[in-house]
Amino acid sequence: MLEKIRDIIEGVSNSYGEEFTNNIMLSLNKAINADYTFIAQLNEKQFTAQTIGLVAQGQLIPNIEYSLENTPCANVIENTVCCYSKEVCKIFPKDQLLIDMHIQAYLGTPLHNSKQQVIGLIVALYEQPINDEDEALALFQVFSGRIAAELERREHENSLEQTVASRTKELSATVKKMQIMQKQLIESEKMAALGDLVAGISHEVNTPLGIAITTHSIMHDEHKQLTKSLSDNTLSKKAMQHYQKAVENALNLQGENLARAKKLIENFKETAADQHQLEIEMVNISDYYHRVISTLHSLIKTKKVTLSVDCYDDIEIATYPGIHAQIITNLISNSIRHGFNQVNKNHENQIKFTINKADEDIVQIIYQDNGIGLSEEAKTHVFEPFYTTARDKGGVGLGMSIIYNLINQKLDGNITYKETTEGACFVYQFKTSQSAPTV
Repeated sequence: MLEKIRDIIEGVSNSYGEEFTNNIMLSLNKAINADYTFIAQLNEKQFTAQTIGLVAQGQLIPNIEYSLENTPCANVIENTVCCYSKEVCKIFPKDQLLIDMHIQAYLGTPLHNSKQQVIGLIVALYEQPINDEDEALALFQVFSGRIAAELERREHENSLEQTVASRTKELSATVKKMQIMQKQLIESEKMAALGDLVAGISHEVNTPLGIAITTHSIMHDEHKQLTKSLSDNTLSKKAMQHYQKAVENALNLQGENLARAKKLIENFKETAADQHQLEIEMVNISDYYHRVISTLHSLIKTKKVTLSVDCYDDIEIATYPGIHAQIITNLISNSIRHGFNQVNKNHENQIKFTINKADEDIVQIIYQDNGIGLSEEAKTHVFEPFYTTARDKGGVGLGMSIIYNLINQKLDGNITYKETTEGACFVYQFKTSQSAPTV
């Protein structure tokens, strides 16, 4: 499922308008293996829906308009997620379009604008009954906010305030939905590493995208004013200079923030791919640790943590990057959830990675936080599976056990707990060149 989310994000990155609509429809259709998939915009007065992206048997086809009367879509626009896994034509015998298309199963999710009004819907149609519709509905709900934003942008492109507020609200809603998705997808705390990346990158991309949208609206307004002046024959040199300066500033700001968003997504894609495919690569250990940490910024911000990476040597290693990504994420998550769970306004939360060579072919990493530390009992059992001090809060107790197994079995190294006067400290080491890991 996470791979499908990644593929969809990759498929629609840097796309806009009609291109975005077509790309996300093709990506969703492939991910859920539907016979037909479409996005439709509502016409409340006529009680009809107009598709703006329609895929049939994996191909884009011309859009259509259809009546909502006596259709399952009518239920969707009443703000209901609809799922009919089989015999939908028997439930809606007057929906001639479904009958003519020989449709057996129907999935539909409403799309909301920034005022939580239903403005459209996403629908998947199947010619055969489906046994597990949860994945398709989950994907619809994860990306419904972004799709709805595109619909609203078409309606409110000239309004800066409405556009920015809408996108911010919808991206926030997407983050919440992705957090819900994480609970459904993560079968163990090992998979939580990739789940944190998905939620974190969505949150972090929100800001540069919002600024880029703002600057787009500014340029749109300036262009509209320039066009009017040209039409009225009232364009002055001063007005032209104002236009030139405003657009130049807007373009610079837009470019910087789009580049920032692109970099965040690239880091996410690379880190997510690393965790999915375990292949040996040559990496600069310091650069890679910084890259992974950049994708966890939103997690770190929840406890206002200052995080640093000190590497005193230029260390290139042949290793499995995805394993390091899981280790980093689990360690940081453990500190956030357990080490810094006591609020103290005067305490500056800190995490530090110190990387050096313990020997010519051995890398040593010291992980240190300044949280509440471990109890004497926890120090004894910290690497044991299912041991947790937070079971009443939903803790499973697999985080440190997973780290222990990854380092010992996959990296052919070791990890130990180190006594310290403050917080928790773990020291792990591994070879600079590794062979195939033990399964």
